[in-house]
Amino acid sequence: MAASPDTLIQVRPARSADRAALNALRDEVTSVLRRIYLPVRGGAPHRRIMPRFDVLVAWMSGELAGTLEYTLAHETLYLQGLGVSDRFRGRGVARALINHVADIARRYPLSHMELCTIRETGNVPVFEKMGFAVCDERPSTQFVGAAGQGVSEVIMQRCLN
Repeated sequence: MAASPDTLIQVRPARSADRAALNALRDEVTSVLRRIYLPVRGGAPHRRIMPRFDVLVAWMSGELAGTLEYTLAHETLYLQGLGVSDRFRGRGVARALINHVADIARRYPLSHMELCTIRETGNVPVFEKMGFAVCDERPSTQFVGAAGQGVSEVIMQRCLN
């Protein structure tokens, strides 16, 4: 388990005992995102076929503060499902999760990590502060804005070297 001494964030793989807290966190984070964008109704989802994702959790002050899913596929470490509880935002939880998974990625001969985000969430600058750069942007075919407007999917990468 990795801990950041200045903020006491503990990052580790999720355990079965984390299930209830993890489900509650995912519900909290998803409800915030659904105010910004929604899955396209009736649309056939276009997804890459990937192996299962491993799940990391970040604990702080005895509470589940955040989570991140990752998988190694196609010689890239893919990230998804980064979520931080509103109570712990701005305290380094997302950075601790990203840095922990970057340490995992460095064990393999990988040059970068990759994620996809929706521009309208405001997360692009957050990921840029954590070392990610935009490498592609396109109108989403999987999601629309909460009022039915178009949204943009942004592919971002962070070099590991």
